[in-house]
Amino acid sequence: MARVELKGLRKEYDGAVAVEGLDLNVKDKEFVVLLGPSGCGKTTTLRCIAGLEDVDDGEIHIGDRLVNDMSPRDRNIAMVFQSYALYPHMSVYQNMAFPLENAKVVEREIVERVNRTARLLQIEGLLSRKPAQLSGGQRQRVALGRAIVREPTVFLMDEPLSNLDAQLRVHMRAELKRLQKDIGVTTIYVTHDQVEAMTMADRVALMSKGVLQQYDGPRTIYDRPSNEFVAGFIGSPPINLVPCDLQDGGTLDAGEFQIPVPNQFAGPLKRTACERVLLGIRPQDLTVSAGDSSGTEGEVLQRFPSSSVPAEIYTTEPLGDATILDLKVGAMLLKALVGATFEGDAGTQVVIRFPPERIHLFDRTSGRAIE
Repeated sequence: MARVELKGLRKEYDGAVAVEGLDLNVKDKEFVVLLGPSGCGKTTTLRCIAGLEDVDDGEIHIGDRLVNDMSPRDRNIAMVFQSYALYPHMSVYQNMAFPLENAKVVEREIVERVNRTARLLQIEGLLSRKPAQLSGGQRQRVALGRAIVREPTVFLMDEPLSNLDAQLRVHMRAELKRLQKDIGVTTIYVTHDQVEAMTMADRVALMSKGVLQQYDGPRTIYDRPSNEFVAGFIGSPPINLVPCDLQDGGTLDAGEFQIPVPNQFAGPLKRTACERVLLGIRPQDLTVSAGDSSGTEGEVLQRFPSSSVPAEIYTTEPLGDATILDLKVGAMLLKALVGATFEGDAGTQVVIRFPPERIHLFDRTSGRAIE
Protein backbone atom coordinates (compact mmCIF):
# COMPACT_ATOMS: atom_id res chain seq x y z
CA MET A 1 0.00 0.00 0.00
CA ALA A 2 1.10 3.65 0.06
CA ARG A 3 1.00 7.00 1.71
CA VAL A 4 -0.05 10.15 -0.18
CA GLU A 5 1.69 13.48 0.32
CA LEU A 6 0.80 16.85 -1.17
CA LYS A 7 3.31 19.69 -0.96
CA GLY A 8 2.20 23.22 -1.78
CA LEU A 9 -0.48 22.05 -4.23
CA ARG A 10 -1.91 24.88 -6.30
CA LYS A 11 -4.53 24.80 -9.05
CA GLU A 12 -6.16 27.64 -10.98
CA TYR A 13 -9.00 27.76 -13.50
CA ASP A 14 -8.98 30.84 -15.76
CA GLY A 15 -7.19 32.88 -13.14
CA ALA A 16 -9.48 31.80 -10.29
CA VAL A 17 -7.64 29.86 -7.57
CA ALA A 18 -9.33 26.53 -6.76
CA VAL A 19 -6.64 25.14 -4.43
CA GLU A 20 -3.98 27.28 -2.76
CA GLY A 21 -0.77 25.97 -1.17
CA LEU A 22 -2.25 22.70 0.10
CA ASP A 23 0.02 20.55 2.29
CA LEU A 24 -1.47 17.19 3.21
CA ASN A 25 0.07 13.96 4.45
CA VAL A 26 -2.10 10.83 4.30
CA LYS A 27 -0.61 7.83 6.09
CA ASP A 28 -0.51 4.30 4.69
CA LYS A 29 -3.92 2.57 5.19
CA GLU A 30 -5.48 5.78 6.57
CA PHE A 31 -9.03 6.90 5.74
CA VAL A 32 -8.93 10.67 5.17
CA VAL A 33 -11.98 12.75 4.27
CA LEU A 34 -11.75 16.03 2.35
CA LEU A 35 -14.67 18.03 3.71
CA GLY A 36 -16.07 21.43 2.89
CA PRO A 37 -18.83 23.38 1.14
CA SER A 38 -19.31 23.34 -2.62
CA GLY A 39 -16.50 25.13 -4.42
CA CYS A 40 -13.95 24.75 -1.62
CA GLY A 41 -11.49 22.77 -3.78
CA LYS A 42 -11.92 19.25 -2.42
CA THR A 43 -12.91 17.57 -5.72
CA THR A 44 -10.22 19.52 -7.58
CA THR A 45 -7.68 18.18 -5.07
CA LEU A 46 -8.90 14.62 -5.65
CA ARG A 47 -8.72 15.01 -9.43
CA CYS A 48 -5.17 16.35 -9.16
CA ILE A 49 -4.14 13.30 -7.11
CA ALA A 50 -5.78 11.05 -9.71
CA GLY A 51 -3.97 12.81 -12.56
CA LEU A 52 -7.21 14.01 -14.17
CA GLU A 53 -6.06 17.61 -13.67
CA ASP A 54 -2.58 19.07 -14.13
CA VAL A 55 -1.32 21.04 -11.15
CA ASP A 56 -0.02 24.60 -11.53
CA ASP A 57 2.43 24.27 -8.66
CA GLY A 58 3.42 21.84 -5.92
CA GLU A 59 4.17 18.15 -5.70
CA ILE A 60 2.08 14.98 -5.43
CA HIS A 61 3.75 11.88 -3.97
CA ILE A 62 2.14 8.44 -3.91
CA GLY A 63 4.29 6.05 -1.96
CA ASP A 64 7.87 7.03 -2.71
CA ARG A 65 7.11 8.31 -6.21
CA LEU A 66 6.64 11.86 -7.44
CA VAL A 67 3.66 11.40 -9.77
CA ASN A 68 3.09 14.91 -11.16
CA ASP A 69 4.08 13.84 -14.68
CA MET A 70 2.61 10.33 -14.55
CA SER A 71 -0.57 9.44 -16.41
CA PRO A 72 -3.58 8.36 -14.31
CA ARG A 73 -3.18 4.70 -15.30
CA ASP A 74 0.43 4.65 -14.08
CA ARG A 75 -0.38 6.03 -10.60
CA ASN A 76 -1.96 2.74 -9.44
CA ILE A 77 -5.01 4.46 -7.99
CA ALA A 78 -8.69 3.57 -8.32
CA MET A 79 -11.42 6.19 -8.35
CA VAL A 80 -15.07 5.75 -7.39
CA PHE A 81 -17.38 8.42 -8.76
CA GLN A 82 -20.68 9.87 -7.55
CA SER A 83 -22.41 8.64 -10.73
CA TYR A 84 -21.08 5.03 -10.39
CA ALA A 85 -20.01 5.20 -14.11
CA LEU A 86 -21.01 1.60 -14.85
CA TYR A 87 -21.28 0.36 -18.44
CA PRO A 88 -25.03 -0.23 -18.97
CA HIS A 89 -24.59 -2.89 -21.68
CA MET A 90 -22.26 -5.02 -19.54
CA SER A 91 -23.16 -7.43 -16.76
CA VAL A 92 -21.90 -6.88 -13.23
CA TYR A 93 -19.18 -9.47 -13.87
CA GLN A 94 -18.11 -7.75 -17.08
CA ASN A 95 -18.06 -4.33 -15.42
CA MET A 96 -15.79 -5.63 -12.67
CA ALA A 97 -13.58 -7.62 -15.05
CA PHE A 98 -13.14 -4.79 -17.56
CA PRO A 99 -10.21 -2.95 -15.90
CA LEU A 100 -8.36 -6.25 -15.47
CA GLU A 101 -8.90 -7.18 -19.11
CA ASN A 102 -7.51 -3.78 -20.12
CA ALA A 103 -4.47 -4.47 -17.97
CA LYS A 104 -3.94 -7.82 -19.79
CA VAL A 105 -4.44 -9.88 -16.63
CA VAL A 106 -4.78 -13.59 -17.44
CA GLU A 107 -8.33 -14.98 -17.54
CA ARG A 108 -7.94 -17.35 -14.60
CA GLU A 109 -6.78 -14.54 -12.31
CA ILE A 110 -9.61 -12.28 -13.51
CA VAL A 111 -12.20 -14.90 -12.55
CA GLU A 112 -10.56 -15.43 -9.17
CA ARG A 113 -10.30 -11.72 -8.33
CA VAL A 114 -13.83 -10.85 -9.48
CA ASN A 115 -15.37 -13.73 -7.52
CA ARG A 116 -13.32 -12.94 -4.42
CA THR A 117 -14.33 -9.28 -4.54
CA ALA A 118 -17.98 -10.16 -5.16
CA ARG A 119 -17.98 -12.35 -2.04
CA LEU A 120 -16.37 -9.54 -0.04
CA LEU A 121 -19.11 -7.12 -1.15
CA GLN A 122 -21.88 -9.74 -0.91
CA ILE A 123 -22.90 -9.31 -4.55
CA GLU A 124 -21.96 -12.77 -5.83
CA GLY A 125 -25.61 -13.41 -6.73
CA LEU A 126 -25.73 -10.34 -8.98
CA LEU A 127 -22.84 -11.06 -11.35
CA SER A 128 -25.07 -11.89 -14.34
CA ARG A 129 -27.32 -8.83 -13.98
CA LYS A 130 -27.08 -5.53 -15.88
CA PRO A 131 -26.81 -2.20 -13.98
CA ALA A 132 -30.42 -1.29 -14.84
CA GLN A 133 -31.57 -4.34 -12.86
CA LEU A 134 -29.82 -3.18 -9.67
CA SER A 135 -30.82 -0.89 -6.83
CA GLY A 136 -28.76 2.21 -6.03
CA GLY A 137 -26.96 0.45 -3.19
CA GLN A 138 -26.16 -2.56 -5.38
CA ARG A 139 -24.77 -0.32 -8.13
CA GLN A 140 -22.59 1.42 -5.56
CA ARG A 141 -21.20 -1.96 -4.46
CA VAL A 142 -20.44 -2.86 -8.08
CA ALA A 143 -18.62 0.45 -8.57
CA LEU A 144 -16.59 -0.30 -5.43
CA GLY A 145 -15.94 -3.82 -6.65
CA ARG A 146 -14.60 -2.57 -9.98
CA ALA A 147 -12.13 -0.43 -8.02
CA ILE A 148 -11.17 -3.18 -5.56
CA VAL A 149 -10.38 -5.85 -8.17
CA ARG A 150 -7.58 -3.66 -9.50
CA GLU A 151 -5.82 -3.96 -6.11
CA PRO A 152 -4.70 -0.32 -6.18
CA THR A 153 -2.44 1.34 -3.66
CA VAL A 154 -4.90 4.22 -3.13
CA PHE A 155 -8.69 4.62 -3.33
CA LEU A 156 -10.09 8.01 -4.34
CA MET A 157 -13.82 8.45 -3.72
CA ASP A 158 -15.81 11.46 -4.91
CA GLU A 159 -19.11 11.70 -2.96
CA PRO A 160 -19.94 8.05 -3.68
CA LEU A 161 -23.02 7.95 -1.42
CA SER A 162 -24.74 11.20 -2.42
CA ASN A 163 -27.18 9.50 -4.82
CA LEU A 164 -28.49 7.07 -2.19
CA ASP A 165 -31.51 7.64 0.04
CA ALA A 166 -30.90 8.62 3.66
CA GLN A 167 -31.41 5.16 5.19
CA LEU A 168 -29.17 3.45 2.65
CA ARG A 169 -26.47 6.11 3.11
CA VAL A 170 -26.32 5.28 6.82
CA HIS A 171 -25.93 1.58 6.01
CA MET A 172 -23.32 2.15 3.31
CA ARG A 173 -21.26 4.44 5.57
CA ALA A 174 -20.77 1.54 7.97
CA GLU A 175 -20.10 -0.89 5.11
CA LEU A 176 -17.49 1.38 3.51
CA LYS A 177 -15.70 1.95 6.79
CA ARG A 178 -15.58 -1.79 7.53
CA LEU A 179 -14.47 -2.59 3.99
CA GLN A 180 -11.65 -0.03 4.04
CA LYS A 181 -10.30 -1.47 7.30
CA ASP A 182 -10.61 -5.04 6.02
CA ILE A 183 -8.65 -4.46 2.82
CA GLY A 184 -6.32 -1.84 4.33
CA VAL A 185 -6.10 0.50 1.34
CA THR A 186 -5.17 4.16 1.79
CA THR A 187 -8.39 6.07 1.05
CA ILE A 188 -9.13 9.73 0.30
CA TYR A 189 -12.85 10.46 0.32
CA VAL A 190 -14.57 13.69 -0.74
CA THR A 191 -17.87 14.84 0.77
CA HIS A 192 -19.75 17.98 1.80
CA ASP A 193 -21.64 15.95 4.43
CA GLN A 194 -20.14 16.49 7.88
CA VAL A 195 -21.88 13.37 9.25
CA GLU A 196 -20.11 11.19 6.69
CA ALA A 197 -16.81 12.84 7.55
CA MET A 198 -17.20 12.56 11.31
CA THR A 199 -18.39 8.94 11.30
CA MET A 200 -16.01 7.49 8.70
CA ALA A 201 -12.70 9.36 8.80
CA ASP A 202 -9.50 8.66 10.70
CA ARG A 203 -8.70 12.32 9.97
CA VAL A 204 -10.70 15.13 8.39
CA ALA A 205 -9.20 17.83 6.14
CA LEU A 206 -11.66 20.72 6.26
CA MET A 207 -11.29 23.18 3.37
CA SER A 208 -12.73 26.59 2.53
CA LYS A 209 -12.10 28.61 -0.64
CA GLY A 210 -9.23 26.36 -1.64
CA VAL A 211 -7.39 26.67 1.68
CA LEU A 212 -6.99 23.96 4.32
CA GLN A 213 -8.57 25.17 7.56
CA GLN A 214 -7.84 22.24 9.89
CA TYR A 215 -6.54 18.68 9.55
CA ASP A 216 -7.24 16.54 12.60
CA GLY A 217 -9.22 13.63 13.97
CA PRO A 218 -13.01 14.12 14.01
CA ARG A 219 -13.15 14.47 17.80
CA THR A 220 -10.40 17.12 17.83
CA ILE A 221 -12.06 19.15 15.08
CA TYR A 222 -15.33 19.10 17.01
CA ASP A 223 -13.87 19.82 20.46
CA ARG A 224 -11.04 22.16 19.45
CA PRO A 225 -11.90 23.98 16.20
CA SER A 226 -8.96 26.04 14.96
CA ASN A 227 -11.07 28.97 13.79
CA GLU A 228 -14.55 30.43 13.46
CA PHE A 229 -15.19 28.71 10.08
CA VAL A 230 -14.40 25.23 11.44
CA ALA A 231 -16.56 25.80 14.52
CA GLY A 232 -19.48 26.95 12.37
CA PHE A 233 -19.22 24.19 9.78
CA ILE A 234 -18.92 21.24 12.17
CA GLY A 235 -21.84 20.38 14.41
CA SER A 236 -25.62 20.12 14.09
CA PRO A 237 -27.44 22.24 15.10
CA PRO A 238 -24.66 24.73 14.33
CA ILE A 239 -22.69 26.40 17.08
CA ASN A 240 -23.95 29.65 18.59
CA LEU A 241 -21.49 32.47 17.82
CA VAL A 242 -22.02 35.66 19.83
CA PRO A 243 -19.95 38.86 19.34
CA CYS A 244 -18.58 40.03 22.70
CA ASP A 245 -16.32 42.75 24.02
CA LEU A 246 -13.87 42.10 26.83
CA GLN A 247 -14.61 44.38 29.79
CA ASP A 248 -12.04 45.01 32.54
CA GLY A 249 -10.21 41.83 31.55
CA GLY A 250 -12.73 39.65 33.35
CA THR A 251 -16.17 39.95 31.70
CA LEU A 252 -17.50 39.03 28.29
CA ASP A 253 -20.09 41.64 27.33
CA ALA A 254 -22.50 40.56 24.58
CA GLY A 255 -24.72 43.60 25.01
CA GLU A 256 -27.78 41.53 25.90
CA PHE A 257 -25.92 39.69 28.67
CA GLN A 258 -22.57 39.49 30.45
CA ILE A 259 -20.75 36.42 31.73
CA PRO A 260 -17.35 35.97 33.41
CA VAL A 261 -14.35 35.07 31.28
CA PRO A 262 -13.66 31.34 31.79
CA ASN A 263 -10.41 30.75 33.69
CA GLN A 264 -8.75 28.90 30.79
CA PHE A 265 -8.95 32.04 28.62
CA ALA A 266 -7.61 34.58 31.10
CA GLY A 267 -3.96 34.00 30.15
CA PRO A 268 -4.46 33.72 26.35
CA LEU A 269 -6.63 36.87 26.24
CA LYS A 270 -4.02 38.83 28.16
CA ARG A 271 -1.21 37.46 25.99
CA THR A 272 -2.96 38.29 22.70
CA ALA A 273 -4.43 41.60 23.95
CA CYS A 274 -7.63 40.62 22.14
CA GLU A 275 -10.66 42.64 23.25
CA ARG A 276 -13.16 41.83 20.47
CA VAL A 277 -14.10 38.17 20.46
CA LEU A 278 -16.72 35.68 19.32
CA LEU A 279 -18.12 33.50 22.09
CA GLY A 280 -18.91 30.03 20.76
CA ILE A 281 -21.17 27.57 22.57
CA ARG A 282 -22.69 24.47 20.99
CA PRO A 283 -26.46 23.97 21.42
CA GLN A 284 -25.72 20.62 23.10
CA ASP A 285 -23.61 22.40 25.73
CA LEU A 286 -26.06 25.11 26.78
CA THR A 287 -27.82 24.17 30.03
CA VAL A 288 -31.48 25.18 30.13
CA SER A 289 -33.33 25.32 33.45
CA ALA A 290 -37.08 25.79 33.52
CA GLY A 291 -38.60 27.10 36.71
CA ASP A 292 -39.07 30.31 38.61
CA SER A 293 -37.33 33.13 36.78
CA SER A 294 -39.47 35.90 38.26
CA GLY A 295 -37.96 38.96 39.86
CA THR A 296 -35.28 41.34 38.67
CA GLU A 297 -32.39 40.04 36.62
CA GLY A 298 -30.10 40.37 39.62
CA GLU A 299 -32.49 38.39 41.85
CA VAL A 300 -32.82 35.64 39.25
CA LEU A 301 -29.08 35.27 38.79
CA GLN A 302 -28.53 35.08 42.55
CA ARG A 303 -30.48 31.82 42.49
CA PHE A 304 -28.40 30.32 39.68
CA PRO A 305 -24.68 29.71 39.13
CA SER A 306 -22.30 32.18 37.50
CA SER A 307 -22.48 32.29 33.67
CA SER A 308 -26.31 32.11 33.83
CA VAL A 309 -28.63 34.30 31.75
CA PRO A 310 -32.44 34.72 31.81
CA ALA A 311 -34.11 33.81 28.50
CA GLU A 312 -37.45 33.08 26.91
CA ILE A 313 -38.36 30.15 24.67
CA TYR A 314 -39.11 31.62 21.24
CA THR A 315 -39.92 28.38 19.37
CA THR A 316 -39.45 24.64 19.86
CA GLU A 317 -38.37 22.12 17.20
CA PRO A 318 -39.17 18.54 18.31
CA LEU A 319 -36.86 15.91 16.77
CA GLY A 320 -38.33 12.85 18.46
CA ASP A 321 -35.39 11.88 20.62
CA ALA A 322 -34.51 15.52 21.42
CA THR A 323 -35.84 19.05 21.06
CA ILE A 324 -34.17 22.16 19.66
CA LEU A 325 -35.05 25.32 21.55
CA ASP A 326 -34.76 28.75 19.99
CA LEU A 327 -34.10 31.00 22.96
CA LYS A 328 -34.62 34.74 23.00
CA VAL A 329 -32.14 36.76 25.03
CA GLY A 330 -33.16 40.37 24.46
CA ALA A 331 -33.05 40.77 20.68
CA MET A 332 -30.69 37.81 20.30
CA LEU A 333 -31.65 34.21 19.42
CA LEU A 334 -29.62 31.23 20.65
CA LYS A 335 -30.18 27.54 20.00
CA ALA A 336 -30.10 24.83 22.67
CA LEU A 337 -30.55 21.07 22.31
CA VAL A 338 -32.42 19.45 25.19
CA GLY A 339 -33.97 16.06 25.92
CA ALA A 340 -37.31 15.06 24.43
CA THR A 341 -38.92 15.17 27.89
CA PHE A 342 -38.05 18.83 28.46
CA GLU A 343 -41.20 20.76 29.36
CA GLY A 344 -41.58 24.25 28.00
CA ASP A 345 -43.42 25.99 25.18
CA ALA A 346 -43.04 29.30 23.38
CA GLY A 347 -43.13 32.11 25.91
CA THR A 348 -41.83 30.02 28.82
CA GLN A 349 -39.26 31.88 30.94
CA VAL A 350 -36.06 29.89 31.51
CA VAL A 351 -32.49 30.42 32.66
CA ILE A 352 -29.62 29.29 30.44
CA ARG A 353 -26.11 28.61 31.64
CA PHE A 354 -22.87 28.74 29.66
CA PRO A 355 -20.67 25.98 31.17
CA PRO A 356 -17.22 27.63 31.26
CA GLU A 357 -15.40 24.44 30.22
CA ARG A 358 -17.51 24.17 27.02
CA ILE A 359 -17.03 27.75 25.82
CA HIS A 360 -14.94 28.57 22.73
CA LEU A 361 -13.49 31.99 22.03
CA PHE A 362 -12.38 33.33 18.65
CA ASP A 363 -10.65 36.55 17.64
CA ARG A 364 -13.32 38.60 15.84
CA THR A 365 -10.74 40.10 13.45
CA SER A 366 -8.82 36.99 12.35
CA GLY A 367 -11.35 34.30 13.24
CA ARG A 368 -8.63 32.23 14.90
CA ALA A 369 -9.32 30.30 18.08
CA ILE A 370 -7.99 31.82 21.29
CA GLU A 371 -6.21 29.12 23.27
